Amino acid sequence: MSDKRIRTLTEKLWARNKYTVMAKGYEHYKKIGNSLKKAKSPEELLYVYDLLKETLTLPYTKKGMRTTLQHMWGYFKKRATSEEKDEFIAAMNKQLSALDPLTDHNIELFRMQLLKLLKTYPSDYLLQSSFVQPQRKWNEVYDQKQMKIVSREDYLESSEK
Repeated sequence: MSDKRIRTLTEKLWARNKYTVMAKGYEHYKKIGNSLKKAKSPEELLYVYDLLKETLTLPYTKKGMRTTLQHMWGYFKKRATSEEKDEFIAAMNKQLSALDPLTDHNIELFRMQLLKLLKTYPSDYLLQSSFVQPQRKWNEVYDQKQMKIVSREDYLESSEK
């Protein structure tokens, strides 16, 4: 696999997972984004792959979740009604109140709300997100018009060339 292709696959992995990473903490989002920006070789891209995989195992944080939802809201803000905005903000504030722990139920409610908005205001980019579609594998991306599972072997094969 060429260096250019492994870079493209890594960028697609990042695009698919960046909101899930952000919901685990903005510092993780910045670290992976900066590492990808600086990566030149297949070995450096493998580091990004490993960092991404590891970060996805971390728990969500309230602060990270709020930041993520605010970013995702940006895809709807110019098209959504003021009632939809009020509903989204109220739900976010209720689910992320300081007193209650963040639960899988809260996260599922956010997903359902986003999916509802996406039915009215489609965004292919958000629909590909692992945050919106957690049932798909984190390393599953479209590559050359077909679905591909990106693995460490892809990076190792690329670095051997």
